[in-house]
Amino acid sequence: MSLVRASVRVVHRLLTDDNFDLWLLTAAAAVFTVLGIVDVADMSVLSSAILALLAALAVAQIKSRRLVAEIAGRTEPHDLLRRDFPEDLVRRRAEADDVLLIGIAMARTIQGSRDDFHRALVRGARLRVLVVDPTNQALVEQAALMRPAGRAALLAQRIRSTLEELTELKESTRGNLEIRVAQFVPPIGVNLIRGRGSATVTIQQPELRPDSEPGPILHLAETDGGWFTFYAQQAERLWEAGTPWPPSPGHRLTAMARPQFVQSFGAELVDSMRPANDLFITGVGRYTLLVENYSEFEQWLRRGCRIRMLVIDPASPAVGIAAERYYHERDPESARARIEESLRLLAGLAASTGGALEVRVTSHPVAMSVIAVDAVDGEHTEHTALFAEYYAYQAKAEPRFVLQPSDPWFKEFLTEAELLWASAREV
Repeated sequence: MSLVRASVRVVHRLLTDDNFDLWLLTAAAAVFTVLGIVDVADMSVLSSAILALLAALAVAQIKSRRLVAEIAGRTEPHDLLRRDFPEDLVRRRAEADDVLLIGIAMARTIQGSRDDFHRALVRGARLRVLVVDPTNQALVEQAALMRPAGRAALLAQRIRSTLEELTELKESTRGNLEIRVAQFVPPIGVNLIRGRGSATVTIQQPELRPDSEPGPILHLAETDGGWFTFYAQQAERLWEAGTPWPPSPGHRLTAMARPQFVQSFGAELVDSMRPANDLFITGVGRYTLLVENYSEFEQWLRRGCRIRMLVIDPASPAVGIAAERYYHERDPESARARIEESLRLLAGLAASTGGALEVRVTSHPVAMSVIAVDAVDGEHTEHTALFAEYYAYQAKAEPRFVLQPSDPWFKEFLTEAELLWASAREV
C-alpha cells in the first residue's frame, strides 16, 4: 500500500511540475530517436513525430517568453524608492475624488495646492488632513527632530497656519473637508489618493534631523497589490487615531502644558552642584542643606566656586510668616534660631575657606526657594539648572521642579531671585 501511495506522489509531482511539458517533450524525442535507429518506425511516422515535437517546443517557448515578459514588467525596489515626489502627484491630487494627507505640518502642500483643493471641494471631492497637534509643546519638540534645521524653529506656527488655512477653506467652500490633529508624531507622511477607477499611495519615510527633504519616498498604485493595501490601511488607522480640530474645551485643558513636580530632588541636586563654578541659593534658612552638605560646601569654596546665599532676616516679621506656613507646629522663635544657626555656619565656612561666599538677608517672606547652578548669563555649562521648591501652606509635601535654560520659565524664576538678592541686606 505504501508503494502505491509513493507512486501516486511521484506521478502527482511530475504532472504539477512547471517543467512537465519539457520533460514530456524530451521523453518523446528520445523514444522516436530510438525507434528510428532500430528501423521500427518508417520515415513518414518519424516526420510526423518531428513536426509534433517542434509544435510542442514552440508552445513551450511561448510560455517561457510570457514568463520572462511578466518578470520584466515587475517593479524593482529601486523603482519604488525615490528621492523626490512623483511628478504627477499635484495633478492627481487635484483630479481625485478622495484625498487623505498625513504629515507633521503639511504647510507647503496645503498652501501650494490651495486653489486645487478649493476646486476639488466645490465639485464634491472629499479631503482629509491629519497634522501634529500644535498645542502640545512637548510633541512639537519631538516632531521638530524630524525636520531640516531651518524649518524646525517655527514648527508650531507653521502647523497653526496650516490649520487656519484649512479652516478657512472649509468655511469658504462648505465642502467635505475634515481636519484632525495627532497626539503623536506620524511615523510616515501620506498622500492617499483615490480617483475614478484608480488609487495610489505615496509614502514619505521620516529621518532624524535630515539635511534636506526626508526620504526615501515610496510610491505604490492599487495594482501593486499587497503593499498598497498595507500602507492604505495604516494611513486609515493613523487617521482614526487623530482628534477633530478645532479641539473641544475639555481637550484643550487636557493638552495644556503642566510642570513636572517631584517630591525630592534626590542625588541629582548635589551631583549637579559638585562641578559648578557658580551657585546661587535662596530660601528661609537653608539649615538642612548646610548641615547635610557642610563638608561639600567647604570643598566647593576651596576649589574656587562662587556661592551666594540669601535667607530671611531673623530680625524681620517675615520669620513669623514662614513659621506659620510650616506643616508642623513651629513657633517663630525656633524658626529664627534655625536661621541664625545657618548664618553662623556660613560665617564659619567663609572664615575656614576664604572662599568667594556672599551672604544676604531679606525681610521678604520668601515663597519659593531656588538653587541656581551655573546660571550666570553667558556662562552656562552642561550642569546649568534651576532647582525650585514652593513653600506650601501647612502641607506636608512641598512641590519641587527643575528647569533648564531652554525651558520657558527658567529666566523668569531666575530673574525673580536676582531681584530679591539685589534688594537684600549684606551680612
